[in-house]
Parts: sequence; structure tokens; C-alpha cells
Amino acid sequence: MKRLAELKTFLEQRLADLEHEIDSLRMLLEIVDRELAAKSFKKAHPPEAAEKEAAGLRMIRSRSGSLLATMSLKEREARIVFNPEIRVTQDMRPFSSFLLRKVLDSMREADLQKASEGRLVQSDVLSYEVVDDGDTARELIVKNYRDEQRLREIVNSVKWTLDTIASSYK
Repeated sequence: MKRLAELKTFLEQRLADLEHEIDSLRMLLEIVDRELAAKSFKKAHPPEAAEKEAAGLRMIRSRSGSLLATMSLKEREARIVFNPEIRVTQDMRPFSSFLLRKVLDSMREADLQKASEGRLVQSDVLSYEVVDDGDTARELIVKNYRDEQRLREIVNSVKWTLDTIASSYK
């Protein structure tokens, strides 16, 4: 019985010591985190966002940093001008089947559904236009994207599409 009482006392003391050590380690970790944040980390650009350049103008870049497009934003419109070095045609698979049909047409259909249910005004339904120069698509104008999440999805889709097309040239 005496040995069990000694063992219990030992275990309680050891547990208290370990809890104190855990508290000390947590405080040290907080200090290290603060120092790292203050000294060595720069704010990262979110992967699904383009970097901001001049007022209202965003550069959309590939993972390697090459320029894919520039985007200017107005109140309800995003104008995305493709890099002229990347030849995009309307019949290219990632452009037509993914960007236009799967992403933008799907968003438009969802908006039309909301409009038919009375949850969205018809004038707020997403629309887009591809501006061509001969058989080459030069820019994409998206109207009524409505919120930042949708804009991010559009930018990420444009980025993936143009990056895929550009990498097919290499």
C-alpha cells in the first residue's frame, strides 16, 4: 500500500512537471512564431489571386512567373487581356471546353436559375464576351461576376487555361 501511495505521488509530481514544461514550450513557440512573422516572412500572394500592379490593374502570372494576361476591373466588369505571345483560339480545348463552357457557362446557368427563381435580378446575370482579332482571342470581358470569390475562380481558371496553352508550345 505504501508503494502505491509513493507511486501515486511520483506520478502526480511528474505530471505537474510535464504540464509546466508544456506551458513553457507553448510560450516559447509563440515567441518564435512572432519573431518569424516579424523578421523572415513576407506576405505571400494567395495562389488563387493575381498580384496587384498599377491602380485597378492586375497581372496574371504563371507559376513560373511569366505574364499570362492583364486584368482591369471596373464596377461590374473584369477585362482580361491575354498576353499576345500566347496564341489563343476559340476552338482550343482548354479555352473553349474548360474556361468558356465548364466555368463561365456554368456560372451563367447558375445565375439564370437564380433569376428564374426570383433570387437574382436578370440584369445581374453573369455574361461574357470574347474579343477576337481574326481567329485569335485577344481578351475576355466578364460582366456581373458579382463577388470576389467568383472573380478568384475566374482568374484561377484563366491562369490554368493560359498556362496550359502556353506550356503546349514548349
